[in-house]
Amino acid sequence: MLKNFHYNCNKLGNIRNLKIEQIKIKSLKKNNVRVEIQAIGINYVDILMIKGNYQHKTLPPFTPGIEACGIIVEENCNNKRLINKKVIINKKGGCFSEEIVLHLDEVIIIPLAIDSALAAGAFINTLTSYVSLCEIVKLKKNQNILITGASGGVGSASIKLAKSIGANVIAIVSNKNKETFVKKLGANKTIMLNSNELEDISSYRKKYQIDIILDINGLIKTKKILSFLKWNGKYIIVGFMDKNYYNLPAQHILIKGLSVFGVRAGEYLKKNINKKEIIYKVLKIIKKNTINSIDYKLVDFRDLKKSLDNLKNRSSLGKNIVITKFYKKIYK
Repeated sequence: MLKNFHYNCNKLGNIRNLKIEQIKIKSLKKNNVRVEIQAIGINYVDILMIKGNYQHKTLPPFTPGIEACGIIVEENCNNKRLINKKVIINKKGGCFSEEIVLHLDEVIIIPLAIDSALAAGAFINTLTSYVSLCEIVKLKKNQNILITGASGGVGSASIKLAKSIGANVIAIVSNKNKETFVKKLGANKTIMLNSNELEDISSYRKKYQIDIILDINGLIKTKKILSFLKWNGKYIIVGFMDKNYYNLPAQHILIKGLSVFGVRAGEYLKKNINKKEIIYKVLKIIKKNTINSIDYKLVDFRDLKKSLDNLKNRSSLGKNIVITKFYKKIYK
């Protein structure tokens, strides 16, 4: 029998604590499926989980990883038609693995024609950008949106979605490589993280006329980006880095008539009565791409920790996708 492996976190605090170990075969409980994982998406949430800083704390030992794609190879759901179905896995942990056993409710069946690496890397990013821009703030054509963390996975997806709507995108980036990257994605303008524009925002407010801010990395903690917003503007926070939490000034919200939103796309999807419709629309966006048409970097399973380090150090562009021995690239 083929040996499969996973990354086990035996101690919280550091990416180096992850160890590759052989998987112990589990029997399937009722309504469980066994999935051979072909590709794994790397997210900043994974780093928070390993550090012990995520809001849903998991005690060691555990396998991190919240996003993957693979093939169902065994089922205990009294439904043989599930075998060989391709699925997206979206759960709080367990995906840094070549195989996973999980409840049928924790997978989303997708067409076999979608490349597994594309699906593993695009679902959470696309879901987050879709929920934020289309469901929550309802971004419109010709509106101006400012995006922080614009060169990352969610940022890249948000730039492309905003441009498809017809909005004008202003992207905040930290270096020239990232500036080139986001302009290639379609950003209309860029602001460098160390520029005067972020130090003296009041002088540049009229220049940009921002309707919406999508804050992906909690930049509001160190830069007064809320000042960019026009009257009745909208601020969305979807994530933080290294505990850069921030208390918003209520008087600023009041005086400028602002709306503030916190987005946890997974929970939004879980609790929404239109869940199936949202999944359909997200998959429709994903299917417009191929693995060759987007800036994904494919990384071998044994180099997973290196990808996490790159994400932690903010040196990666777009999204890194870890591929396992089961991955088969689809050339479409």
